[in-house]
Amino acid sequence: MLTLYFRESDSGPAHAVQGVVLSVVQPLQSGTARVAQPFRNGWNWVSDLFHAKSENGQLRVEVRQLRAGLAQQLTTQDENAQLRAMVSLQKDPLFPKALQMVAARVIARSTSAWYSTVTIDAGSNAGIAVYDAVINGDGLVGRVTKVSPTAAQVTLITDQQSYVDAVVLPGDLKGGAQGILAGSVTGDTTLQYVDKNAKVQVGQYVMTSGTSGRLQSVFARGIPIGQVDSVGRQEVELYQSIAVRPFVDFHKLDVVQVIVR
Repeated sequence: MLTLYFRESDSGPAHAVQGVVLSVVQPLQSGTARVAQPFRNGWNWVSDLFHAKSENGQLRVEVRQLRAGLAQQLTTQDENAQLRAMVSLQKDPLFPKALQMVAARVIARSTSAWYSTVTIDAGSNAGIAVYDAVINGDGLVGRVTKVSPTAAQVTLITDQQSYVDAVVLPGDLKGGAQGILAGSVTGDTTLQYVDKNAKVQVGQYVMTSGTSGRLQSVFARGIPIGQVDSVGRQEVELYQSIAVRPFVDFHKLDVVQVIVR
């Protein structure tokens, strides 16, 4: 049959039969192709969709990794800045010398509106004891009021039960005006029991005095506390009303140092 097909002319019977067969089969092939085309398109769409979802998932993983890396970098930079501030504070000529420090991090804050305390991740195992002073790179934070082997509670100077012997600098020839820095329920700090005749001006610095009457204070002399924010004097009052703005930003408290004795 094949021999006959190749030998005969284009007008031969074999070629004629082929033409008839093609004329019958061709519409069927075209119809099958049209029916199959949507299925092929659908399969290609599903394949592209899965590929796109796979790429999207990979991009999300990369974004999370980049965010985590950026957060770690920013955290490290912030910690380094805080540590540098602490070193700079200790180099201040007025800051007390030869103090033993224990570094710690704030791990919890008080949830009560009546008390201003934080918890740090170092305790008696590190040599920390009750009444130890706590500072950061800006100045006085507070004092230790409770201790466990691995943690300690710090009462901030803004707490209503906080009292710190303080002095206003610079003073006159007789020295700076002295008083007691007290916290409050609202978190404001005031310098109390300052004689109304003592010269105190807005902008002067307030530091720990290192003495409590004739006794030594639990706070070494020379730790920065804040600046005088306002001064009020009443003729009928024995003492001045002095508001103090602390140097420490207690909302951003993170890395601290405990002065152990």
